[in-house]
Amino acid sequence: KELKNPLEVSDANFAEGKRLFGIYCIHCHGEKGDGQGWLQIKGDKFPVPSYFDAAHKDLPDGKMFFTITYGKNLMGSHASQVAALDRWKIIMYINKLQEDGLAAATSAPAADSSATAAK
Repeated sequence: KELKNPLEVSDANFAEGKRLFGIYCIHCHGEKGDGQGWLQIKGDKFPVPSYFDAAHKDLPDGKMFFTITYGKNLMGSHASQVAALDRWKIIMYINKLQEDGLAAATSAPAADSSATAAK
């Protein structure tokens, strides 16, 4: 809980986090972080969490860093592939994905109940 991202939020760190996410994370977690990466789409049905579900949307940065470093469940350690500072950049990008995704979900118009009832 106490471990905080030591990097300054900047366009350069965010852009590098996005690039690294595209290399190491997107195939499982998906472009939007919704757990719908190409491994899910092609039919491998092992559980990949969405960054927006109740268990993951409010994870502290330190917990995400620990998970990337040591792995969790079917996700193995990425410590040998991703340098520590690069892990923080990925986390910065994930936080932005979460902010954008949760904001979009709360600003989406409510479904028209009359159209649903007509079906």
